[in-house]
Order: sequence, then C-alpha cells, then structure tokens
Amino acid sequence: MRRIVFSLAALLSVAGILQAQEAKKAVIYAALDEKTVNELAAAFQKSTGYSAEVALQIEQAGTVAGRIKTEAPNARADIVIGGNSSFHADLAAGGYTEKYSSPVVKSAGIDARFMDPDGFWTGWYLGALCILYNEKRYTDEIKPQGIRPPTTWDDLLNPAYKGQVIASNPATTGGAYLMLAAQIFRLGSEKAGFDYVRALHQNVAQYTKGANGSIPLVSQGEAIVGFAWGHDTLKQKKQGNLPIVVVFPPDTGFEIGAASVIKNAPHPDAARRFIDFLLSPEAGAINASNGYRYPVRKGVTMPAGVPAFESIHLAPWDLKAAAANVDPWKKQWSAITGQ
Repeated sequence: MRRIVFSLAALLSVAGILQAQEAKKAVIYAALDEKTVNELAAAFQKSTGYSAEVALQIEQAGTVAGRIKTEAPNARADIVIGGNSSFHADLAAGGYTEKYSSPVVKSAGIDARFMDPDGFWTGWYLGALCILYNEKRYTDEIKPQGIRPPTTWDDLLNPAYKGQVIASNPATTGGAYLMLAAQIFRLGSEKAGFDYVRALHQNVAQYTKGANGSIPLVSQGEAIVGFAWGHDTLKQKKQGNLPIVVVFPPDTGFEIGAASVIKNAPHPDAARRFIDFLLSPEAGAINASNGYRYPVRKGVTMPAGVPAFESIHLAPWDLKAAAANVDPWKKQWSAITGQ
C-alpha cells in the first residue's frame, strides 16, 4: 500500500484556498419574494465571482428583524435586503447593522435622498403610492357631472366621491402612514396635513387593514376610487385584467426599499459587494421585472404599462420627521377618524 504524505505547506495552501473561498460568500436574509431573491443571488454570483447563499427568505420584514436581533452578536448572515427604510432604521438604532456608503451612489448619479443620512442603510428600490378608480363607475356616475378623473390627492376630496373612497389604516399598514405623511409634507405643515385627513374622512366608505385593500373593492365596483401601492396595483391589473385606471398623483407618498450590512457579519466584504450589486442596472431590472418596483437608479426599463421612474413626482420628504412622528401622527389620525 502506497503511503500518501501531505506536507504542512500543502495543507496550509488548501486551508488558505478554502478560507479565501469562504470569505467570498454573501449570506443573505431577505424580506422579499422568493423569485426575486433567488435571481438576484444567481446574478450576483455570475457578475462578481462571489457566491451567495439565501439563508432566510420571508416577505414579513418584522420576522426577519426578529431573527437578526436574536442572533446578535454572533451574526449568521451578512446582509439583509428588502423591507422599507424604517425597518432598517430600527435595526440601526438598536446597533444591529454596520455603516456602509456604496461608491455606486455617486458614480451612478443616484439621488442621495434615497439613502440613510446616517449611513447605515442603502435604498435600492421604491414603492410609490397610486390612485386607482373604477373606469365604468367613473364614466357612468362622475363624468356626467363634468368632473375630471381623479388624478391628484385633492381630487379625492370632491363631494361627488362621498362614501366612494377606500382608504387604509395607518395603525395596521405602513402604506397608509406614508400616505398621511405625504399630505403633511406636500402641504407644508401638520395642520394642513390633518385638515386634509379630516376632509378626506367625509368621503371614506371603508378603511382597510392592508395598504392594497382598495384594489379588489374598487375593481369589483364596491367603491369608485381608492389608493394603494402602485407596483402591486399595476401587477394585479395586468394579471387579472382588472377594470381600473391607475394614476400616480403629484407629490405622492413612497417607501424606500433598503439593504443593510449586519453587524459582526462573517463576510463583511461580500456584504458590501452585494449592496454595490443591488444598485446595478442588472439588479434593478430583476426587481422591476418580478415586482414592478422602481429602482433608485435611472435608466432601468420597466414592464410594459409601468410609467418611467423619472415621471413619478414624489412628495418632498423628511425621513427623520417621518420616523420620529409615527406614534403622534397615528394618534392624531385616529382622533379624527375614530379608527
């Protein structure tokens, strides 16, 4: 029998290769749909030569956050992607994420307002709120009154829509809170924003728990108009051939979908490279194709029927004010609506 002897140098070389390969792996926690996450991981590996392991994929951001908090300080993942900026801001405030500012933001000319001013999270996609209305009911009941289609937030205050607006509840969905914040920011003050809420309440037929609760109700003709997430509304309209018109009003509310490097990540370099990749045209196209979500960088082609990112006029936004006033603004909304 031939005796095989491994030299110490050879063993150290193999160990070094394995260590280098392990360092070039990004372990991902994702609050995003499975198809998008898997396609992003595969594209990252092909583009960079780094590997990517999706260790947790669930669309509920709160569940992902709980896992990250439980595992601290012995982090098992490198990066968390998906979920809106407030979810990432909460992780940063608790000391669960690391600062990282991607150089791609500057080199690609990405708007800095979609990035954490404190440097902890990176915005890589947007979800903008839209107005949707039932085309037949508008044509039959509202148009004969000489009233133009609802295309602005103020159009929803028209007395013609009394009892015909489906809204959602800020206590149960972030989308409704962002709609509320949009009114405050676009009108310039809390007073003006809550005057709007008070006027809108006179027309509301129902407050749904979810941000997209208006889509089936308006589509079925149970109400004429409502608001929801634009990407979800456009996707459902296309897939279900729904009889609705979708409009992005000027000064609309929006969420910033973000990514963060987890504190004490086992592969921090891979995590930073994955964030850089998320800001690429390729990653933006994957997310746009699957979820109809807007990339923060310009020039990514959206699915047919989705208006260009550049055409969406977002409300002037104060990220810190929106984060700091969640409880008091919800309480004021509740006092006005009785919800």
